[in-house]
Formats: sequence, C-alpha cells, structure tokens
Amino acid sequence: MTATLIIGGGIGGLATAFRLRESARARGETPAITVLEAGARWGGVIQSSVHDGCVLEHGPDSIIRTKPAGMRLITDLGLDGELQATSAEARRSLIARGDRLLPVPEGLYLLAPGRLLPFLASPLLSWPGKLRMALDLLLPRRAADAPEESLAAFVRRRLGREALARIAQPLVGGIYTADPERLSLRATMPQFLAMEQEHRSLILAMRARSREAAGAELAAASGPRYGLFVTLRGGLQRLTDALAAQLADLDLRLGARVTALTRRADDGFTATLADGSALVAERVVLAGPAHRAAPLLAPFATELAGELAAIPYAGVATVNLAFAAEQIARLPRAAGFVVPAVEGRTIIACTFADQKYAGRVPAGTVLLRAFAGGALRPEVLALDDASLVARLLADLRDLLGVVGEPRFATVHRWPQAMAQYVLGHEARVRAIRAGERAIPGLALVGNGYEGVGIPDLAAQAEAVAERWRPG
Repeated sequence: MTATLIIGGGIGGLATAFRLRESARARGETPAITVLEAGARWGGVIQSSVHDGCVLEHGPDSIIRTKPAGMRLITDLGLDGELQATSAEARRSLIARGDRLLPVPEGLYLLAPGRLLPFLASPLLSWPGKLRMALDLLLPRRAADAPEESLAAFVRRRLGREALARIAQPLVGGIYTADPERLSLRATMPQFLAMEQEHRSLILAMRARSREAAGAELAAASGPRYGLFVTLRGGLQRLTDALAAQLADLDLRLGARVTALTRRADDGFTATLADGSALVAERVVLAGPAHRAAPLLAPFATELAGELAAIPYAGVATVNLAFAAEQIARLPRAAGFVVPAVEGRTIIACTFADQKYAGRVPAGTVLLRAFAGGALRPEVLALDDASLVARLLADLRDLLGVVGEPRFATVHRWPQAMAQYVLGHEARVRAIRAGERAIPGLALVGNGYEGVGIPDLAAQAEAVAERWRPG
C-alpha cells in the first residue's frame, strides 16, 4: 500500500507531491508517494518547446510574483536565479477597434479607470461611452448585502455598456476566456466590490490608491500590470521539469490512466488503472480539472461529484506564428493586444512573445502567440489546424499588416481546460471543500477552486501538506 496516491501530473499534482515529500522529510520519514499521469509527459497545460531557435510557450507563459506560494515554489526548487521579468519597454497592452490597435488608456486597472483625461483623449470609446463612464463619479454604491452580481452586470451598472464591450470584456477575457455575463465578480475580482463599498466610485477609489505609495504602479499602469509578471529563462516548462526531476525518487508513472476509484472498508482507496492493475492507498489527491474528478468520486460521494461536475470549463487554442520582421508592417511596442468579442474576429488575444520576454527568438524574427476559442467562441476549436491558422492570419493581416506566410505555425489545443468561475462559484467551492473534508484522506487540487494561476495551485499544494501534517 502506498501512503499517498496523486492522480494528475500537472503543476498541481507535482507541486502537491513536492510539498508532501518535503513535509515527510522534515519529520525524518521516507515518503511513499505515487504520482499517476494519464498523458505521455509531465506538466499538464504548462508546455514549452524550441522551434527554429524560438522559445515557444503552448500554455501559460507567466507567473504573477505578488502571490507568494508560486515564488516559494520557484525558490525551493532553486530556480529563482532563472527568473526573467517582462521587458520594460513592452509593459503596455492594446485593444483592437476595427483594424486599429489602440493603447489601453493610462491609469486603467482591469475594469477601473484611475484617470479621466486619458480616457477622454482615447478613441477606444465614443463620446457617449466616455460620458457614461464618467457617471461612475456620481452613482451610489450598491448595498453590501445585495445578491451576487456578474462581472457584466457590475460594469454596466458602474461604467456603462460600451465600457463593458470595448474594455472590460476583452481585458478580463484575456485572463479567464470567460463570458462576462456568467462570470462571478466576487469569485474573480472581489477588489472591485471592495472599491465600491469603500469609496462609492471606482474612479475615486483608483484616484485614492494612486496617492498611496503602494498604488504608484497602478497609477501608471496601462491595462495588465506587466511589471508584476515573471517567467523562467528558456520557458515555463522548466518549472514542471524541475519538479519531476526533484521527485525522481518517488513512484512517478506516465501513461497511467485511472478509470475507477473506490472507497475501502479501512478508509483507504483503491484506484483501478486502464491496464487492469490496481493501487491501494491510504490517501488520494485528485489533481486536475473538476470534471475529471467528478466521475471518480461519483460511486461513493454523489453530492460532491455533482458539485464538481457543475463547474463549467472552456477550451482554448494557442497558436505560435513566427515571421521575419519585414513581414509585419505595423508592429507596436507592447506585450500584446486583446480583441473585443463585438469585433467578431477569430482571434481573441495575441502576445508579442519576442517583445514580452527578451532572448526568445533569433535576430530579425517576430514571434506572435495567438489565442482562439474560449467561452464566447467555442465553435472555433472544431476547425482543423489549417483553417484555424488561416483565419488567425486573416485577422493578423488586418491588425498588424502581416504579409506572406509564417515561417512556421504550431497549434496546441486545450479542451475543457479553463475553469469558469460563474455566479455561485464561491458557494459551490465551500460545498466542495466541506465534502472533501467529510472523506478522510481525500484532497482536491485544481484550477476549478480558489484560483486559476500557477501560484494558486502552489498554494493549494501547500494547504494539502499542512492539512495532512501529523499533529
């Protein structure tokens, strides 16, 4: 019998194995941990490669450094000397309007404008849209005990429909690939609810923050605060590669798909694998999407499985395209751009990968990382690779003046990979965590619960190790 069985070899599962092993060693114990991954590689959606001298990211490309669990993991793996910050000259983002890419007005923090003058000068919004946005200065705050509100409803109420369609939806969509009409503001961006309650107006709240020393970066921000993001030289997969290497003394198995999980009379678990073999464990960590955990738990935890299955997920395609610099007529200095859904394009966002992080491409090469799909355009993922690349190229020709064909294009699809924090998400997660605690020896780790980023999963891994620490 193994002490702990971890099902899922993405960042959540590997980080949990690392923290559990660290905890056991601190007690002078030799850990008995088995990690099973159904696929042929470790890392889940974290995947990097090198093609024609270009470092490609096929999943996430950054870690936010203000969430400490992620940085602790990097430090404990000895990778802190390999951290790379975003290039200072590229720390701004753009939003598409028609065939133009327009800078996010200075002082914007995701949804909240910190300064009115940059908005008044920006062509992103019409004059009626700008005036409606300015009404935020006069509107009353919503009652603190009012029913939960979607991100779309909140932005419409405070800033107007045009601000939602042209600014909030594409910027937030770049993070969650979500439908703002369903997205829970409280579960994703509760800081804006706090701003409204404390200052009544989002604009007044941002102005107050900009006067504080800690808010100086917010005041100068243009869209996402790129200065807060880091990566690893050579690609983010170095993180999961380092974890797998550090855990080589454990029982790590690739190509090991679990088809069933049963509860034993002794409160342990039996996992049945696709090859017909079985593993018995005292404890089990289900590390991965909630919709994969649900059927494994359904035979002995029906209500918990139902809550897990109710968390929706969206898929996304990541397409890396390399060009000679002279093939792109209009390439601004920026980290990238987002595209409002109202534009009706295939592309939902694009990173200028060679500008965002230095040293990623040979001289004279431009590397674009385009995204398609998400909750608002799921049908795009049904396109074959050639059709998807052709449609993205058509958008890039309009927006960047791209001519000719790319030197290469790589397509990676991540179906049902992005958890959607819809209305009621916080209550659902409370019910899930209560159901988890009711089954001794069970732990759930994944992006469907308390955050979608690498640091959020690192924090969940720490929480499992702390909960299972003896005494």
